[in-house]
Amino acid sequence: MRWAKKILGVFSLVAGAIAALQAITPVYRFPSPSPFRGTGWYNPFLGETLVWSRANFHIHSRTWGGITNGYQLPPEIRHVYDSLGYEWIGISDYQSINPESPLPLYEHGWSVGKVHQLCFWPKEVRWWDYPLFQTLSAKQHVLRLLRPTTEFLVIAHPRLLHSYTGEELSKLGGYDAIEVLNRYGDSVAEWDSALSSGHYAPILANDNVHDVYNPHQVMSRWTEVALPKGASLEELKRALLAGRTVGYKNRTPFPIQKPYPLFTQIQVWGDTEVILRTSMVVDSLRLIGQGGRVRAVAYHTDSLAYRIQAEDTYLRPEAFTAAVEAYGSPLVRGEPCRRPVPPIDKTLTLLSSVLWGAISVGLILVGALQFRSKRDKR
Repeated sequence: MRWAKKILGVFSLVAGAIAALQAITPVYRFPSPSPFRGTGWYNPFLGETLVWSRANFHIHSRTWGGITNGYQLPPEIRHVYDSLGYEWIGISDYQSINPESPLPLYEHGWSVGKVHQLCFWPKEVRWWDYPLFQTLSAKQHVLRLLRPTTEFLVIAHPRLLHSYTGEELSKLGGYDAIEVLNRYGDSVAEWDSALSSGHYAPILANDNVHDVYNPHQVMSRWTEVALPKGASLEELKRALLAGRTVGYKNRTPFPIQKPYPLFTQIQVWGDTEVILRTSMVVDSLRLIGQGGRVRAVAYHTDSLAYRIQAEDTYLRPEAFTAAVEAYGSPLVRGEPCRRPVPPIDKTLTLLSSVLWGAISVGLILVGALQFRSKRDKR
């Protein structure tokens, strides 16, 4: 039975380490959800006729000796995306800012649960993380540590391993946007939970590519930014923060070669009516509102008009064809407020530290006892 005792010892030591991490994690006081409110409407898509530039902000290059499954170097990556007409790309290596990336960013996180974040224009790389188990407060603590180091903080692929649930995104604060569309899982319902709670989170869509020569990876998801070609990185930053983005999902197995529908107009007239127009006829146009409910739909058309109702707190446009799905960032009632990092509950933090600390000490002692030799026992 010696092997069983060794397994119990290892399990106890690992569990003790996890408990120790929880013991030093602050407990946050999360506010109740507060839907968008106000008399006017915020519309990020200003302008009579919208112009767009294609982008992908989640690409992995060959780094860390290849253990992160990135296959190509930056020159190859740029060549492929240039050939597909992309205006913006960002190489988001894990825990590393690639100096050859046209846009500085990295993917933070090394937990087995894939609780990751995309950090744009970072000042430094933060390494703190919870590798095995993350409570809501642990996830908030990571966002709190990342917040001062990055100018645009994005929740990455919430649906992947359910790393962030919709309920969690409705409570967490300090993040700027959500990677709603990702080839490892699309997170539209989770996005609506965040928006319904009154947190302004524009959409990003990325193909999360590891091999740019795999046609099933490249252009599976992408972002259209409402900017003309040739805009500066500073203009891009302002556009991302403002929410001037539409996310696309490719319904075909290969990169899109033919023209696909773009929104040519997303307007709010007199704070009473929303007008949508697309560059071609689509199978359906929709407006989604509070709770992810469909507020308006039109079929086989290139336009939709909707009279805003008193209960509408946000409205986000969608368009569907046989080839693509398009999801626009939301128009919101009042100001596009983002929830800040919530305060720490000092009393609960103290109690949590004592409880988890005691559990950690107990587990570590149990684990250590399993490795005592017979001579030690004598």
